[in-house]
Amino acid sequence: MLKKMALNIGGVSFVLAFIMAFASLSSIMLGRVLSPTAFGQFSLMRTLLLFIGALAVWGQDVATARFFSKHGVESYRWMNALRLIIGVGAVLALVGVIIAGLIYHINLVMLIALFAALLAYVTTLFLSNLMRSQGRYSQAILMLNGFRGLFFLAAVVIFLLQIDNASAAIFSYYGIIILLMFVNLGHALRSLPQGEGRVPGEMHSTGLLFMGSQASVAIIGSIDSLFIPAFLDLPALALYQASVVPTQLFNILGRAAKYVWVPEFGRSQKVKVKRLSIAVTFVASALLALLVVYARPLLHLLYDGKYNHGAELLRILAMAGAVRLFYNLASSIIIGKLKKEALYYHLGVTIAMMFVEIGLLIYMLKHHGVIGAALTVFIVIFLRTVLSFMIILKFKHQLAEA
Repeated sequence: MLKKMALNIGGVSFVLAFIMAFASLSSIMLGRVLSPTAFGQFSLMRTLLLFIGALAVWGQDVATARFFSKHGVESYRWMNALRLIIGVGAVLALVGVIIAGLIYHINLVMLIALFAALLAYVTTLFLSNLMRSQGRYSQAILMLNGFRGLFFLAAVVIFLLQIDNASAAIFSYYGIIILLMFVNLGHALRSLPQGEGRVPGEMHSTGLLFMGSQASVAIIGSIDSLFIPAFLDLPALALYQASVVPTQLFNILGRAAKYVWVPEFGRSQKVKVKRLSIAVTFVASALLALLVVYARPLLHLLYDGKYNHGAELLRILAMAGAVRLFYNLASSIIIGKLKKEALYYHLGVTIAMMFVEIGLLIYMLKHHGVIGAALTVFIVIFLRTVLSFMIILKFKHQLAEA
């Protein structure tokens, strides 16, 4: 099992690393050419898309991967499930867009573009997880993240023409997401069979259970970038996002691993937690040492000295990234292998940590500025990791069950 997962994770990591390398280069080029205010505005609109999109899919992305990894996709008319998911998602997305417009005073044209991109993103989340459920991990990760790589071309144009305009970057980003949604839909219709059976309500109800967890995860993952411009300013968000870029090393590996772990743990008869933890420890330690030692030189190289003062931010975020690898392992075991009782515990922990992060983030931003946001991320991910492994320990008897 470990060898198979390692090969799959390696394949997904290669594809994801390729895409995220271009995504990181896009952020670097935009960070160089845009003013701190414009780069902060672009970062905010990008965060809103990913944040609201994670809520608007109402847990059906994970539910899709889980359900169809255990049931043949050829037995069900999954397009009908997609229509239902989009219908509910449109309502949720509209609510999110309206709230975002009121909080951040975003103009109507930008809000319409955000809404259209959200519908495309929710569709892509479903299609990617449908492909993921069939063990086509590299295709799935490419479908989900291809827009990040393709946006690199738009970023190159903006950089070469020295266009210091946030709207050009934002509309390009959203337009590429919409375009690739149609490409992904066509690919899924051609490559995945459909049956006549109706996708059971069990999948959607399980998704609703995941929705609480996914919503909390989305809030935990995005609340720092959403609160920084509200409590500080857009240049502070620009510094924070610039410091995040090198830590994508952790995100690439963690996301690739989780993408493979969840369905593989669901199929496996036994999960070897200790051996997997040792492997994660080795990788996390090596990456953390690299980023801690070379934090300032890395930022200087990437942004030509523009964000050198983010070195301490980078070091703290790197520590959070290392811990997050362990959380990815623990949460993948819980979601992929353990039964509903454990999922309720996982949901409770995630929701509790969401409120902890909101309260702590407000306090830390007021008293420590942007450094406080990074410290909050580290504290919360550490607590989530410890509590997740406690859930696994409580339900360890389920790890050996078929």
